[in-house]
Amino acid sequence: YVHSGASLPLSSRSVGVQSVLKVSMDGDSGDRHIRREFLKGASLLAIPFLSTVPTPASAQLPSFLGDARGDRPGGLGPVAGGRFLSLCDSENCVSTSEDVYSKRYLPSWTYNDEGKKKKTTDQAVEELASAVKEYKGATIIKKTDNYLYAEFEREFGLVDDVEFLFSPDGQTVEYRSAARKAKKSDHRSRIKALRLKLQEKGWRSVGYR
Repeated sequence: YVHSGASLPLSSRSVGVQSVLKVSMDGDSGDRHIRREFLKGASLLAIPFLSTVPTPASAQLPSFLGDARGDRPGGLGPVAGGRFLSLCDSENCVSTSEDVYSKRYLPSWTYNDEGKKKKTTDQAVEELASAVKEYKGATIIKKTDNYLYAEFEREFGLVDDVEFLFSPDGQTVEYRSAARKAKKSDHRSRIKALRLKLQEKGWRSVGYR
């Protein structure tokens, strides 16, 4: 089910950072320290979501395990004027916003294959949405002209929240995958599977051929 709406509400407080990150096609992510400090200073309101109905997998869980799905977290959506996604708030997460040397870091994607006719952001959003829909256990919750948020249900009805943000320059895609519960999730394998699916349409990781 896709819920389309206006841009997510954002409330940011000043953190004394005067420069921002400019993402480039050659994989040079600029001053990631500035980026992390900027994101650490952002405070967000929870985006409005539709109520959910327990899926068959979660409905079959023994009662003593409690609610495997958990609650949708606050702080989802673009931050810093729509330029970035939030940093990870646990080790059970990966994000393009993390420091490049962090275990939680993964590189951004680009959707335009070099030497070929460039596609629009609208076309790229639809390609991504199609790949997500085909992924087992995925449900798209929100899709706008530059942002996509989906829930990915895995074993025992556990849920991961995965976001994708298309950069204002129309070149790259940031993403963040985080588990609601402490049980470890294989975020990297999921992200890789989606990238390989999109690779058929010219997508690739920034800095990689």
